[in-house]
Amino acid sequence: MKCRFAPSPTGLLHVGNARSAVLNWAYCKKNKGEFILRIDDTDESRSTKEFENKIKENLNWLGLNWDKTFNQSDRIENYSIKIEKLKKDGRLYPCFETADELALKKKSLLSSGKPPIYDRSALLLSEEQIKEKINSGLKPHWRFKLDTKIIKWNDLIKGEVKFDSKNLSDPILIREDGSLLYHLPSVIDDIEEKISHIIRGEDHISNTAFHIQLFNALDASSPEFAHHPFLTDQEGKGFGKRLGSLSIDNLKNEGYENISIINYLINIGSSEDIKPETILSNVLENFDIKNISKSSAKFSETVMKSLNSDVLKNYNFEQVNKKINIENTKVDLEKLWRFSKNNITFLDEINIWYKAINITIDIEKHKIPINLIQSAIEHIPDSPFTYETWDIWTKLISKNTGLKGRDLYMPLRLILTGKDKGPELKNFLPLFNKQTLLRKFGKT
Repeated sequence: MKCRFAPSPTGLLHVGNARSAVLNWAYCKKNKGEFILRIDDTDESRSTKEFENKIKENLNWLGLNWDKTFNQSDRIENYSIKIEKLKKDGRLYPCFETADELALKKKSLLSSGKPPIYDRSALLLSEEQIKEKINSGLKPHWRFKLDTKIIKWNDLIKGEVKFDSKNLSDPILIREDGSLLYHLPSVIDDIEEKISHIIRGEDHISNTAFHIQLFNALDASSPEFAHHPFLTDQEGKGFGKRLGSLSIDNLKNEGYENISIINYLINIGSSEDIKPETILSNVLENFDIKNISKSSAKFSETVMKSLNSDVLKNYNFEQVNKKINIENTKVDLEKLWRFSKNNITFLDEINIWYKAINITIDIEKHKIPINLIQSAIEHIPDSPFTYETWDIWTKLISKNTGLKGRDLYMPLRLILTGKDKGPELKNFLPLFNKQTLLRKFGKT
């Protein structure tokens, strides 16, 4: 089995095309196949090396390791050979209509209630007429002549899909300037690399009809296809320009864990609940392409943030030790993680709770009962503090003051963390010593 992901290096990798990458990678890896990364850079005017490098960087960060990568710009010679074959076989034919002429034809067909299909008038040109046009300076674009037949396939997501080629225009494969459109180099490369499965967005469904005939014209069998629905926003609308803020690069910088993104993109719109897995092999094990819905899935940043938060809760310290970025600290990071992990959405937020260790508040300003402060200071246990220290300490304060519940715990939380809510304080005290705790209560 071989699957491929084929981004164009004309922009950043965003959640829409990253979903195609993740699905191809997951399907291939689960079935012990090869995952190919193809860079579709034949559009020289828009493709850049910077975007190519950034796409690869983002895929590597996600953990989508590929077995082979190549650039289409390095395979022009091979495309030329196949182009000559298609011309010789009469499957590629030159057309000389201008864009304005084609627009008029389309308008005329629509106004008469007919489908806007190219009329193949260029096929009526004789070889002599073609030569005359070329000699006069006209440059042709080249169309692929479709066979008149029903084109159908069993889509791994959509089920049976069929097109009647009578309702399709012969697609343009080569522009007037000689540059290639997506179709031809894509099919040639899929044949060359022996790609067995192609998973891509549903906007490619009509392209697949063309591609199946191209595979046949080049004496090759077609791969299996799967077309996943578009992601939409919460109102069911397309992302459009919003995709810029949802680039993988942006999500990485925002602090998402790579496994959270992979897990979400694999399972969004599926019939399965999204479990906050922390091990990638478990995500792959749970993946089944049959669970992907035929309908558009609603992308929710709120849900993805919640998933990221749950993933962090499930991490053990060994999984985050090297990721924690706190400089010049003598604090026990494992204890800090145990305290922080249930109250952060992104890993960098652990710094908020690290800083809370040294935060002191103006106790008088918050009108905290004097008897609570005095009792708390009087009953501070000896260091080192353990995970049992909090219960021992608060029971003594409660017994001495009569304070319970919110009246006891809220003021203590405010004094210790500077916040009125947060993680369990029994996990916070082991980060202190007696001197630090006294300083919190204004005793230096």
